Amino acid sequence: MTQLDFCDRLLAQGPRRIACADEGAYLAAWTAHAQPLTDDLLSMALMGGLVSDRLAWVFLAGYQAACFDAFANLPRKGWIAYAASEDRKGNPPLPGVTLQDAHLNGTKTWVAAARSVSQIAIKVGSGPEARYLLVPRETSGLTVEAGHTPRFLSDMSQGLAHFHNTPLSMTKALDSTRIHEFGLLEPLYIDAAFCGFILGSTDEQDLVSLARACLGAIAQTLKSVDTALDRHSLARVDALAQDLLAQLAGNRLHAAGDWTSDQRLITMYSRSLQRRVQGL
Repeated sequence: MTQLDFCDRLLAQGPRRIACADEGAYLAAWTAHAQPLTDDLLSMALMGGLVSDRLAWVFLAGYQAACFDAFANLPRKGWIAYAASEDRKGNPPLPGVTLQDAHLNGTKTWVAAARSVSQIAIKVGSGPEARYLLVPRETSGLTVEAGHTPRFLSDMSQGLAHFHNTPLSMTKALDSTRIHEFGLLEPLYIDAAFCGFILGSTDEQDLVSLARACLGAIAQTLKSVDTALDRHSLARVDALAQDLLAQLAGNRLHAAGDWTSDQRLITMYSRSLQRRVQGL
């Protein structure tokens, strides 16, 4: 089996782009078509992109795969948000999440798909002593607030997670062995979903060839994450993803959503990827 057999298999069995006007509609499409592929996270990201009609859904498709890859013991059902950010700008800032007397208190400030997530992974503490916990949405003392409509990826709800005397006994300790690679896994899977979005939207040969080449480089890079990172393949991923975005100038594929703002999704990770290419 070649690296791109999975791509051909998914394209052959369909579906392609599905019009999803809101987050709930995309969750239904993702649940039907992408979630069954959780045993192969690259295929899951690709399928999530194939059915996406806008870049906000491309982000969610790649982000879910990255979260599942980063935490090996996550239940692979429904959407998860990895909430690590805390308030540093408020006056006064919202208190960060702390663990005391076997209860969690405080706020995490960025929860992707806040209206739709069924579980939240949180980081408590910092450095070697940090703990990573899985908290089901319906846990006592947890309130997920959707927040205001953002300017970037505005079709996706983005909000806060407030903890008030949430019992530690109702959480699950996560295997965080790979979380240090989240900054690499996230853009790789998002680029895979972006390739899927293109392949699900057009049969134009120039775009199809570039997207397939990018997927091949992503597959090669992912194989090397736990050993010696294949920097040549990583550099190729970034170059091909940026080339693909350039080819889509003017919203060539007529994506829904705010294309002008959301296309930054593909450029925003380039600098960090190039640092990894350089071994920094």
